[in-house]
Amino acid sequence: MKTLFKTIWQKICSIHLTVALCLMITADSAWGYFCLNRHADLFEPLNDIGLVEWIATFGRHNLSHTLWLMLLLVLLFLLGLNTFACTTDRVLGLVSARSRMGARRFFFRLAPHVMHYAVLIILSGYLGTYLFARVLDSRTLVPGGSMTLPGTAATITFDAFDPIYYEGDALPAFENRVLMPRARLTLTRGDDVSTAVLAYNRPVRFEGYGIFLKNFNPTMRSGGMSGRTRIDLSLRRDPGVRLYIPGMFLFTVGLVMYLVERVFYKKNKKETL
Repeated sequence: MKTLFKTIWQKICSIHLTVALCLMITADSAWGYFCLNRHADLFEPLNDIGLVEWIATFGRHNLSHTLWLMLLLVLLFLLGLNTFACTTDRVLGLVSARSRMGARRFFFRLAPHVMHYAVLIILSGYLGTYLFARVLDSRTLVPGGSMTLPGTAATITFDAFDPIYYEGDALPAFENRVLMPRARLTLTRGDDVSTAVLAYNRPVRFEGYGIFLKNFNPTMRSGGMSGRTRIDLSLRRDPGVRLYIPGMFLFTVGLVMYLVERVFYKKNKKETL
């Protein structure tokens, strides 16, 4: 059994497997390029529904145009497994040789492997997003209006619209236009009440949901006939976010370790010589 496991492990760690997977991913991506160009409408629902639901509907019934994506996911999983095995094999080798290279040298030699693990964590987050993310239909709120987040007792109340307008005179076409829409929200969870400001590229995180601003009205200081204030919200529950942040942090740590090793260790080595 131990010999069988060792053989399988060596096959997974093989650089030949890495090259083969990269070539297959390249060929599959080229196939996907033509499918996306000719049938982009089949893939647009991925922005609104989870991957599993998309495969069960659009994907399963249009295999000639969607099979490349399913194959790509399998190949990426295998490449991730290969990367994990290769990285772990190198780390185990460093651990066994740490007594010969010293603690500092051993620490900095871990840098590229830390970044490899970080990339795997980030990719796992993306997979979690596509598999388990829940996207809700657009919800519209007017000042004073509120809604309850599905599956929770938490509520969101739209208090006021407080946009930033264009005040300059260099661009007459933008006069009195909203440059930054800002919606003031009250977030209620039992006895816990807090406030937040929602804007483009500034979503609000609450009860595991990401709350995004999709549209708003009015778009100018003088609202005119269509000046009734409203905001259109998109709500997304994305478990993958919990992996993105630690993954990016770990990658940054690995990058700093690598730069320190390259700049200081190499410099000290030259001075010693």
